Amino acid sequence: MNDFVKGFIKGAKETPRGFFAPAVAIWRMLIDTSDSLTKDKNSVRRT
Repeated sequence: MNDFVKGFIKGAKETPRGFFAPAVAIWRMLIDTSDSLTKDKNSVRRT
């Protein structure tokens, strides 16, 4: 695990894209999940 963190920090220093890519991926996953849950609940309430 320690090697992973060191490698991540090294990659983050080399490129900002390497630092922000995991954060953006997690953010998109949270948005998509919350949207799908909200959409499902709204469609159930309307019917």
